[in-house]
Order: sequence, then C-alpha cells, then structure tokens
Amino acid sequence: MIRILTAYTHEVDEVDIAVAELLEQLDLGNHLLGNTVGILAFHPEFLDSGMVEAVSKALPFPTVGYTTPNVAVKKAFGDILFAMAVLTSDDVVFRAGSSVSVGDDPTGPARELHARIAPSSMGRPALLLAFAPFMENVGGDDFVAAIDAASGGVPLFGTLAFTPRQDFSGAEICANGVRSANTLALVALFGEVDPRFYISDLPEGEEIHQKALITQAEKNLIQRIDGVLPIDYLESIGLAENGSILTGIASFPLVLTLDDGSRIMRTAYKANEAGYLVLAGSAPEGGEIGFADASADFVVRTMEKATARILAEAKTGNALIFSCASRKWTLGTVPEKEVKGVVEMIGGSLSYQFACSGGEICPVKNREGQWINRFHNFSMTACCF
Repeated sequence: MIRILTAYTHEVDEVDIAVAELLEQLDLGNHLLGNTVGILAFHPEFLDSGMVEAVSKALPFPTVGYTTPNVAVKKAFGDILFAMAVLTSDDVVFRAGSSVSVGDDPTGPARELHARIAPSSMGRPALLLAFAPFMENVGGDDFVAAIDAASGGVPLFGTLAFTPRQDFSGAEICANGVRSANTLALVALFGEVDPRFYISDLPEGEEIHQKALITQAEKNLIQRIDGVLPIDYLESIGLAENGSILTGIASFPLVLTLDDGSRIMRTAYKANEAGYLVLAGSAPEGGEIGFADASADFVVRTMEKATARILAEAKTGNALIFSCASRKWTLGTVPEKEVKGVVEMIGGSLSYQFACSGGEICPVKNREGQWINRFHNFSMTACCF
C-alpha cells in the first residue's frame, strides 16, 4: 500500500524557513515508510530562488518535480505555492531519475532512462509517472510514444510542465534538485499498486465551424488546414486577426477525430513565424478537426463530475490530479474556480496533489479493455491508488 504525505509553503525567498516549514508538516520521523519518492510542484519562482534545490538536498529520498501555474494539496491552493506529495510504502518500490537532453527526439533518452530506473532484473513496473518539459519542438505525444516503446506499454501517467508566463518561458522539470528545460523525469513503481485512471468528458455540442481536414502536419505542427496555412484558416473562422491568433483561443480547443473514430483534444497555443499552428501534442495528417466552444460552466461541471469520481475511486485515499492549463484560462475572470472547487469537494477525504498541466498523460481503454497510453489536452485526469 502507498501513503501520500503532503506539505506546502508560500515562502519563496527565505529558503531555510520554507524548508523547516515543509519538514515540520511532513514529520518524516513518524510517517516515513521503507521506500519513498517526493513529487514537487511549484511556480517557476521557486526554481529561481534556489528553493527546489534546497528542499531536495534536505530530503532523505529522491525527488522529481515540475513547474505549474497552479497547485493544490489538502486545503491549500494557489499560484505562488510550493507543494509536495511524498509517496511512501513498505511494499512498493520507487525508482526515479532524469534523462539526458531530449533534443528533437526523446526516443533514445527515454530508452536509456527507463533501462536505468527499471532494469529487467527488477521485473516489469506496475506504473510509470512521467514529468516532461513543455517544448515547441517536441510534443506530448512524442514523449508518450518514446516512453511507451521503452517500457513495452507499462501504464503511464503524468504531465508536461507548464508556466504562467505569457511567452511560455520557465516551464521546467527537476530531478533531485537539478533543473532542466529539455530533459525527461520518470518514477517507476514496482509492486502491488493497482492504479485506477479517470479522464474528464470532452466538450459537448457541435464545433463552432464545420470540420476541416489536416492536409499537412509534422509532429506537433499543423502546416496546412484544408490546403491553406493554419493562420489563414483561423482568420477565416474568426480565431485570428491580422496574422495573430486571438488571445482567447485556449477556450476553443481542437476536437481531433482519429482514423479509428476516437476523439481527443488538442490546444493550440501559438502560430510560428511560418504561420504553422503549434500544438502541445501531435495532430496527424488526414485527421479531421473542429474547434469546440468550451465554456467556464463546462469546466466547472466536468471538474465536479471528475472530483466525485475520484472520491469514489480512491479507495486507499491517494490521488494525483492534473488539469489542463487551458481549462484555467477558459475560466476567465475566476481562474482559480476549478482548483478551489477541487479543494472544497475533497476537503480532508484524500491525500492528493493537484496541478495545472501543459498536457496530460493518462491511459485510456481500447475496445478490448486494454490500457493504451495517450496524451491529452483540455482534460482533467487522475490516477488513484
């Protein structure tokens, strides 16, 4: 069985005070079991102040972490917040590490990292937790495919680090206090974990415009929609103006229909200098897309449904939860309404960590009932164990 211990601090600059505050909340001497790993979630300012490095050095177990625009643990939430989830167990073993630079292709680095933290001598992990950087040249699907191939399809749950900054700078991950904007961190869990996964519903109703065809794409870049530059297509349907994407486009996530008929979400976050649409995940050529008109009411409604399901599924009282940052943007003038709702609904019922995500990694079941690892946008995902 796994227990999650949580701690948090709002203190950014007084590092010694913050570390003492966290250690007091964790009370490791009375609560730490035989095997442990720490998961850190924080605003980028905590990296710049040296806080992440100091906390990692103060802890007697490995840590991984990621930047996020919003984070919560029991009864505490905020943007300028450092929150820890310490997974500890006597019968589950945790192995954690980070890769070399992924460059333009995470395949090799993911393979080497997986071999290092999950050698064949230990058997097959029950679960992998992944923390990857938000990068323009590598999409979330690239990370999922690379880890999936390296592990042979071990269930994978995790997030892309994200940032509150408008230029998308400062999205980083860390491993044992070492920060990076271009490496991958993994935690392998060995033993009787029995993870249960949940993904929120897709936006309801019709797309705001007739569906279009992706006629040219490469990885997470859409190069042509219906044969024209994406920026020109977006202008034709009112989502761009004078060569610039509208700032509210995050409230209009792409609904992508795949060849097998399944539907997934993608969020566009910029157009590059060539006029190509840059996504957090891939959008293959030949796929149909439509822009859904998501609303704040939809975000709140799906949060309430997802949180109720998490409370029902988390039989041992533990959960890791991610929600796409585009859902936060969709809330407009009340951007913390979702995270506040999660905190209020869960109360003290679970030990959990919630964070905004640049893209959610969570398995889905195929028609044969097998778990298939997949990358998502505009979703709220949970792993309960």
